[in-house]
Amino acid sequence: MQRLLSQSGGMLATALVVLATFGAADAAAHVQLVSTSPKAGSTVKSVSSVKLTFSGVIRSGTVRVTGPGGTKVSKGNGGRDPRNVKRLAVSLRGGLKTGTYRVSASIAAGDGHAEQFSYSFKLKK
Repeated sequence: MQRLLSQSGGMLATALVVLATFGAADAAAHVQLVSTSPKAGSTVKSVSSVKLTFSGVIRSGTVRVTGPGGTKVSKGNGGRDPRNVKRLAVSLRGGLKTGTYRVSASIAAGDGHAEQFSYSFKLKK
């Protein structure tokens, strides 16, 4: 009887390890926002572009930056950085005013999942 309990306990432990491994792999499949430039919540004196770097490969994406009053200040819709498949980038128009800027990004991750991210930073001249 004791041998039977030991074997079933071992099988249960193995099943839990397999479940934990596959569960973690599924959660890791979604990309995370790793860093931003300018940094989220920061105050900067000047800015000419915005970059978002993710934990995994992105297939495609867009970045929109709006300034004080909701005015669009990004040039076009940006896109995946040709030098880094984990990064979105967009250039900004010149003559930006002091105030809060909001960055909104949409991506298609390498695994096909669509995700959205947003953050803000301040410009103080």
